[in-house]
Amino acid sequence: MKLIYDGNLLTITLIVSYRGNLLKIKDVIVDTGSFHTVINPDVLEEIGVTYENGDVIYEAYGIGGTVPFYTKTMNEIIIDNFTIRNFEIDIGTLPNGHHALLGLDILRKYHFVIDLKNLELTLNM
Repeated sequence: MKLIYDGNLLTITLIVSYRGNLLKIKDVIVDTGSFHTVINPDVLEEIGVTYENGDVIYEAYGIGGTVPFYTKTMNEIIIDNFTIRNFEIDIGTLPNGHHALLGLDILRKYHFVIDLKNLELTLNM
């Protein structure tokens, strides 16, 4: 998959599926400094992902301070032609209007390789 480099960040587009609803998310930051994949709750509201009574709230710590988040299991996360099924992601507000971060939980588990010379994200099978 081709990475987009805007001079500051590497981004991709991915698709998430939740309870039968699909959502294409553009400008997802490829973030090797984030242990978890995080999607902004405002983005996911469109497909019915909301905080529900009983969802545990956690705190994430980062350069910008702390932010609350909760987790949900997405039925599918599609990156190019690769599909991940039943994967838990974090739902939390991201700084500077960012939509989502693709974190190390997915990048490492599925052996993605970031080719900075050719600006590509590939699977190392």
